[in-house]
Amino acid sequence: MPTNPYQFSLRTSRDPGEVLDDVAARPLPGIAVSERGAHYLVLRPRRRSRYGSDIAVGIAIAIALAVLIATAVSPVFIVMLPLAVLPGIPLLLDHRRPDLAVSAVVDDDGSTRVTVHGEASEELAAAIDAFLGALPEALPAHVEERAIAIASTG
Repeated sequence: MPTNPYQFSLRTSRDPGEVLDDVAARPLPGIAVSERGAHYLVLRPRRRSRYGSDIAVGIAIAIALAVLIATAVSPVFIVMLPLAVLPGIPLLLDHRRPDLAVSAVVDDDGSTRVTVHGEASEELAAAIDAFLGALPEALPAHVEERAIAIASTG
């Protein structure tokens, strides 16, 4: 799946928890929330296969042990020890996955700063753009203060 770097930041009047809850609840194409914190969440593709770093390490250990046991028969088998690196190659080639981090924190002026950063497929970028575009923008602090002052004198 081809991906492109994605960065976006905006200020909104919504609560940070609500923003993150809405992102987590939004159906995104082939994407699920893989990690959630108080002020952030990470979006990653749903796992299609069970092959990950844990299985790659297990296979590498099995290959290394098999080669070391085979060297008891003949020391020539030691040249096969670098084969233990092979299970890690698919993981090294899978470096451009559509992983996005979304953070929402309260800014100095009381608004919420939403920042999205990572690698995104075209479909994921379009879905995130649509969501972020629908968020209500925060008014600049001087406009809010003036509106409050007018309302209190009015």
